[in-house]
Amino acid sequence: MRHSEQNAETEKQIKAAFIHVVELKGFNKVTITDIAKHAHVSRGTFYVHYVDKYDLLEKTEQEIFEKLQSHVVVERLEEPLLARTDEDIASSTYRIFNYYLEYINQERETIRVLLSPNGDPYFFDKIKQIIDQLFTNKLTELNGHFSDKLPISYSMELSITNLLNIVRHWLNSPDPESPDELAEILMQSRLLAPRDLLVFD
Repeated sequence: MRHSEQNAETEKQIKAAFIHVVELKGFNKVTITDIAKHAHVSRGTFYVHYVDKYDLLEKTEQEIFEKLQSHVVVERLEEPLLARTDEDIASSTYRIFNYYLEYINQERETIRVLLSPNGDPYFFDKIKQIIDQLFTNKLTELNGHFSDKLPISYSMELSITNLLNIVRHWLNSPDPESPDELAEILMQSRLLAPRDLLVFD
């Protein structure tokens, strides 16, 4: 195994151990010894790769943020914003949801734990800010803007926070739907008003 491959494998072990002990103890109580023990490496090996647990947290989150802001996603955001028919809007929005959900599913445990009470209390807001910035930048680039039917801050909250909360619920589900199925749920959630979810016989 090459040195670079060995380093990558060691970092993978350390990150997996980190997420495991964060879930067990909570980030604030996790020690380097905990992480090294669960990763089956020495403390010295840990310090070869990371300055401390805060550095490890930052790098773990940064990988996720970079994927969320990838060139592929930025380009795909144009599709639903420029679409003119309901069918095109629906299909292009579904593709974006599905792309994100496939990635989130691959990193399911990491993202779930970081969003949990034991994880990073600021992680949800960091993701929200990234999605918000991506969407707003692309909307501005295409000469679009939010409707004035509601104050802009409320329109943005409805557009983004509700989606993220549904994804968080999915991550915590003991029997989660597939990414495809959740993409369909997200699509339906955009079309239904709260009163549509209540049925009276």
